[in-house]
Amino acid sequence: MNIIIVGQGAIGLLWYHHILQHIKSDVAYNKSQLHLLSSTHSLSTNLPVTHQAVNSTEADDTIQQYCFTDHNNDTHNGNIYFAKAKDIEQADVIFFCVKSFQILSALIKIVDNLKNNSAIILAHNGMGILSELPTGIEKNHAIYTLLTTHGCLRSAPFCITHTGVGSSDIGLLLGENNSTQQQSLTQLLNAALPHVNYHTQIKQKQWLKLAINCVINPLTAINNVDNGQINHTTYQDSINILLKEVIAVANAEGVQFDLQELKKTVEDVAYATAKNCSSMRCDVLAKRRTEIDYINGFIHRLGTKHNIATPENTKMWQTVTNLEYKN
Repeated sequence: MNIIIVGQGAIGLLWYHHILQHIKSDVAYNKSQLHLLSSTHSLSTNLPVTHQAVNSTEADDTIQQYCFTDHNNDTHNGNIYFAKAKDIEQADVIFFCVKSFQILSALIKIVDNLKNNSAIILAHNGMGILSELPTGIEKNHAIYTLLTTHGCLRSAPFCITHTGVGSSDIGLLLGENNSTQQQSLTQLLNAALPHVNYHTQIKQKQWLKLAINCVINPLTAINNVDNGQINHTTYQDSINILLKEVIAVANAEGVQFDLQELKKTVEDVAYATAKNCSSMRCDVLAKRRTEIDYINGFIHRLGTKHNIATPENTKMWQTVTNLEYKN
């Protein structure tokens, strides 16, 4: 299996490291290749590259080193093998670990180089990407989504820390329902970084993650607090309104939630990640663009579509957007 990971942020390097270790340790995968492509580079860029399998012992001074600290605080060093056009053309799996607003531009740069029937996996926060994908892409490629609760923080370029162990869910969004491909992908990912579960009905899982993000991300970013602090009574009225609006919009889209169960899930996630800095808060503090357009902004747009008022989600969307402009 030839695998490309697009994106060198925390989640991209988290998966890169674990897939690399799996390829090295499992003889069934010893002819597999793993490469990384930065979402900001085009294929014509002269990136360093190796066309050897990742377990090659041959030295190559053009290969970038990375540093990975696991959840036990043990540090591991490894090599990043950068991709060029030849690697893209041979890829069986392309794994987009980038921000929601980066997916389309990153995909357009390589889509014409992809062979038919290669699998595209989208790993990002929020929803609304499908409507932006090139028309008819599902005729040649199966499009999957991967949702993960693993916590990971990038402290410097090519240096990440696995801050919290979680699980992942994968499911088909568009394209042919190929059970052999689905089993192969799930087996690879689950062996690399367990636990990964395949879902034939991934939409419910997508909406659940969206609901959680609609609460934790903007509240922590706007108030500059760690995840666990949103369980304070100060935020409970806002959380209730946010979730009621999400539930109303989700219902219009054919997805059902119970308010108390959903609120309990949000509280549990905030508690489990109490000391974490949410991705949106990190982006605001680092003066980077956030994914708010695909989180609370997505709820706002669907609310408008279905004539459902979403004032609290709209307020979160506008407030975080204003923070972006101030930065």
